[in-house]
Amino acid sequence: MPGGKTKPSPQPKAVAVRAPRPSGGSFVGLDIGSQTIKVVEVTGSGSGLRVTAFGIDKTPLGTISQGVVSDPKTLGAAIKALLNKSGVKARGKCVSAASGAAAVVVRVIEVPKMSLSELAETMKWEVERHIPFSATDVEMSYQKIDDPAVDADEANPNMEVLLACAQRDMVFAHLETLKAAGLTPVAIDVEPLAVGRALINLSSQGLKDKNVVVVNLGASMTDVGIFKQATLRFPRTIPLGGDNFTQAVADRLGLPMDAAEDEKKQNGKIFMDLVNQPTDGGGIFGSAPTDAGISSPFDVDLAAPLPPSLYSGGEGGGGEVPAGDNPFDISYDNPFDTPGAPAEAAPVAALAPETAPVPEDPRTTRQKEVFYALSPVLGEFVMELQRSIDYFKSRYPTENIDQVLLCGGSASIPGLADYVQYQTGLTAVVADPFAGVNVTARQVSLDARAQMAPALAVAMGLATRDAVLGAGR
Repeated sequence: MPGGKTKPSPQPKAVAVRAPRPSGGSFVGLDIGSQTIKVVEVTGSGSGLRVTAFGIDKTPLGTISQGVVSDPKTLGAAIKALLNKSGVKARGKCVSAASGAAAVVVRVIEVPKMSLSELAETMKWEVERHIPFSATDVEMSYQKIDDPAVDADEANPNMEVLLACAQRDMVFAHLETLKAAGLTPVAIDVEPLAVGRALINLSSQGLKDKNVVVVNLGASMTDVGIFKQATLRFPRTIPLGGDNFTQAVADRLGLPMDAAEDEKKQNGKIFMDLVNQPTDGGGIFGSAPTDAGISSPFDVDLAAPLPPSLYSGGEGGGGEVPAGDNPFDISYDNPFDTPGAPAEAAPVAALAPETAPVPEDPRTTRQKEVFYALSPVLGEFVMELQRSIDYFKSRYPTENIDQVLLCGGSASIPGLADYVQYQTGLTAVVADPFAGVNVTARQVSLDARAQMAPALAVAMGLATRDAVLGAGR
């Protein structure tokens, strides 16, 4: 921004929970998704921050409907079982996330410049313009985005506000679930802020001073958050997620959804050398070419008689071919041939044996089948991501994007970061929310942890909420 760097503004207050926020000790971050439940336990603060436990388990069927908890008791029991299995000991300080496009709205809106007291009164009415449900049945939080350049620009009459709203019934069901799990909630946050906290605020790569796109691929939707110097400036939800990838595999390979999900996890891979190649046709690489209708300059009908002129040098003809009149007879034109000398047989070079093609590994063949199933959804996904980036650039034309961070369960598909980087022209990496902290948890191997880490970004951001926000007090 002209005039210097933008000072990151404080994160908005959490939605719905009015209890005072405890400081210090151990916190549990709980991310309840439609397909999986993720939990992270964090202890300490600053350079002494430690991840002491984490885990993932499946969400019981029928307990969540359109992002809203429909069976708090069953879901609470499943969460309690996950806490025990993962070795989570802290139960008194839980930060969880409200999610679901039908029940939660997170937006950056523009309002005329005004004082904070005026803003408080304005937001009571402004909220109705930005939510798809009744404004009388919501829990709302907002935060003015501090931007010195905008505040000092007298020609700009507006300022930006980060707004978060959640349906009250959804919040109550969420709190009932936490109670059934034996957890004491201290805050209910929103996912875009939590994931940014884990991947940007805790980053050791200096991302707090850069413009970063965070892409969180969930099961039914993808959250795109574009952060300008650690402040969320453009949140968007794309109605496309891991379930769409699974459905594409099921449709192309003729599999039920459970088998397609396993196929996606085991054989999902992006082949960059096949990107942008046609994928239709009968086989993996499309239909094989056919000889029908192809004319070659070397095609010869061996059954047809030679033209008469080749026999007699004139029209009509027939009979023997006179020596020297055969256009294919070069015996006397050969500079190495002595006239009248008997012809010697020319040596015949030995032909190299043909090398048989190496058959493709069966797993590679299967991975390519899965890749072609995923290709249409990947194309739609990156198109929507590009639209989000283009919108940000239109609002902030002097700003560039420094990096794209991918997280969520489907971010672990091998080659996805390379695909996004190729299609957008921006540096893209799969994020590790544990990269900037000390992990003392030993429940799983390092390989398993690396595979799980992208899916734990939201839970990590929730668990570190007090550590990050407390540092700003």
